[in-house]
Amino acid sequence: MKRFSAVFALTALAATTLGLAQQTAPPPASSPSASTSPSDPGARESSDSTKADKQALMKDCLSQVRTANPGVPEKDIKDFCNKEVNRPSPPHE
Repeated sequence: MKRFSAVFALTALAATTLGLAQQTAPPPASSPSASTSPSDPGARESSDSTKADKQALMKDCLSQVRTANPGVPEKDIKDFCNKEVNRPSPPHE
């Protein structure tokens, strides 16, 4: 039953974290560099910022899950946060 409670708590935390991440996401860029090829430095900068965003989300997730679930093994927390941060986002309407 403890494991079920931990999984439930992790799932609830992930839903909250992702909801907040979607609310605070910056609006899409409407500049001409948004349609550049991958070899363009502007595209590389965008890729770097996405990587930095994922690293920040991962750090936040790890911190929140550790705090909310002190008895959960570190490997389980990392696996959970990795799946949540790298999960494809739903299409915008």
